[in-house]
Amino acid sequence: MNPNDTIVACTTPPGYSSVAVIRVSGEQAFSFFQRIFRPQKLTAAYEPQRAYYGTVIDASNGDAVDTALAVTFHKPHSYTGEDVVEISCHGNPLIADHIVRIFLSLGARVAGNGEFTKRALLNGKIDLVQAEAVLDTVNAPCDQARKIALLQYEGKLSDRIYDIRSKIVDVLFLVEAAIDFPDEEDVECHRESLISSITGIVSDIDCLLKGASTGMKIKNGFRVLITGRANVGKSTLFNRIVGHDRAIVHEEPGTTRDYLEEDVQIGGLFVLLYDTAGILSKATGPDEIAQQRTRNLIHSGDLILLLFDGSESMNEEDVYLYNLVKARPNLLLVNKIDLNVRLSNELILSDSIKISAKTGKNFNALEKRIRDSLLPGVTAKEDVLITRHRHVDALIRARQFLIEAKNAPTMETMAYELHSALDVVGELTGKILRKEILDRIFEEFCIGK
Repeated sequence: MNPNDTIVACTTPPGYSSVAVIRVSGEQAFSFFQRIFRPQKLTAAYEPQRAYYGTVIDASNGDAVDTALAVTFHKPHSYTGEDVVEISCHGNPLIADHIVRIFLSLGARVAGNGEFTKRALLNGKIDLVQAEAVLDTVNAPCDQARKIALLQYEGKLSDRIYDIRSKIVDVLFLVEAAIDFPDEEDVECHRESLISSITGIVSDIDCLLKGASTGMKIKNGFRVLITGRANVGKSTLFNRIVGHDRAIVHEEPGTTRDYLEEDVQIGGLFVLLYDTAGILSKATGPDEIAQQRTRNLIHSGDLILLLFDGSESMNEEDVYLYNLVKARPNLLLVNKIDLNVRLSNELILSDSIKISAKTGKNFNALEKRIRDSLLPGVTAKEDVLITRHRHVDALIRARQFLIEAKNAPTMETMAYELHSALDVVGELTGKILRKEILDRIFEEFCIGK
């Protein structure tokens, strides 16, 4: 990437739409723009962050291409930190492509994947954690993931990391002062005090790592499993949550011979929802294989929705499933409350959510209980969660260097371990840039972002 050239790309998705946006960034962005744009009202200079209506002209022959709105952003007050122009034209891909080709003919080049955001990083507008948050905002699979990505883009996670870095620097200053000036009283420091400070930093890292598994579940999806004996209404419940008839529903048992999986949002959370085969007595052949798969899902699921038929008494299959899932995170559901309730087990009735999968009764309460079970005590406004393995790996490495610093036999060794921890934190935020890390991150971006 040449940071001095001018790049151009369509920032809106390909295809027909009402509007398409062409973004240009770089040293020649204004020069190229002025050669092809004719404002409706002549102006001596384009004011920053103001929209101008006019006509885009083909620089090669002077023909009008389209009427458009154009906004200019002057460096450093732009997304990339460079001079930027954004042209909003009609959303015909022929028009958008034509405008891009006009800029190319003037000397611009097509932006690479995520290159606008990469320039924002290199020009100090954002750090690497915020750059990744841009991608996570675009790809957020649910509302909760969007909120977390927005917090990260606003710098909330970066602030926590910079605070950790600042504390490491403070300890390192005392260690290196003690090494360089061992006889000076003004720089005297006690090993116990240094170890206490490092222990506090390790605790700060542990607090961030504590929420990492939840953060990545929010981003990648919680596994929620609907299970129960045959014909209790699992597939009806599955279809109700999914929003359409995805699973076969029939009064005869055994319609689900294998599990079904659908991506859904429940209470603003991204959920991988499973409909499973019912547990039958003396199952053989394909039924036994299907039920073994159900058992495997029970052991790996984040939440089990155990369904009982409220119109019937419990039987041995209900008891077997209750004992199977009670050690796992679960919610007990009594279904078919639109019929005469004959289920009399007080333990199940007192600890369950009563619903009708057929009519949708009490579904709001069910969604709330599912969300509360998956996210106990987590609120997006207060909690800054880690959602990327790269962040987890870096913090674990930094933590290990700090542990080594605590156990270091000499001040020189302690300083070395603290420097190593600082380097890892620098890689995390992008203060220390490694090409392979940047390439891996930005290849996930789309062109135009």
